[in-house]
Amino acid sequence: MFVRLFFLLLTFPVYATVFQPQPVVQQIKESDGIMIGHYLKSKAIKLDDGSIATQMIFKMNKEYGLQSDLFGMDEVIVHYPGGKLDGMEVHVDGVPKFVPGEHVVLMIKSNQDRYWGMNLGFGSFKVVNYGNETMIINTIFPNDRKVGQMSLSEFEKNVRVIKGSNLKVVMAPDYPTETDQGADLRAPASVDEGKNRSIASKTEEVENIEDQPHISVFWLVAFLAVLGGCFRLMRQKEAK
Repeated sequence: MFVRLFFLLLTFPVYATVFQPQPVVQQIKESDGIMIGHYLKSKAIKLDDGSIATQMIFKMNKEYGLQSDLFGMDEVIVHYPGGKLDGMEVHVDGVPKFVPGEHVVLMIKSNQDRYWGMNLGFGSFKVVNYGNETMIINTIFPNDRKVGQMSLSEFEKNVRVIKGSNLKVVMAPDYPTETDQGADLRAPASVDEGKNRSIASKTEEVENIEDQPHISVFWLVAFLAVLGGCFRLMRQKEAK
């Protein structure tokens, strides 16, 4: 019985998380990126160091710092520690949970070419309608008016003041947010198992196109001239 319990503990490790309340404006200052959008789906992966992480995919409506306009992407992959993969489950307290289609706001950090949810659930908010006002409600401290609640309009205003830029509207075709309707047709903003694309990769694509073999205009004109001369010579011989 002891041996069985021991292996169960190895199979399902649990990591506790302690949160220290922090104002929303401070989280905005510390974030590398901010997203307002809808949750689509998730999957667990194994990172290069062997640890397990969960990739959560979101459709972006507005964003700051994620370069959606540069790469033409309307989705983003955000990582969180823990998950279940190949019979191994790692549970981390404080990781947010969403349902497909849920409207959310995320604070994001960029680390080792991946986007990570900043402060786990403390950096994630659910967008809800409260009377005539749209509010963002924190998933860890939903009842705390100082750190867990703010109107969406005030939040966007704070982003503009702190970051010096508005949240950009992500231009994309309108489609359902359910995971079973066309999810495979959409291209996420993070590719290669969730690794971020860089500006350099975009430049390399342009260079590769420019380096491809192509027919020179000069040689095309010369070829047509020779072809025309041969045609005239044949006509002269036929005339004789």
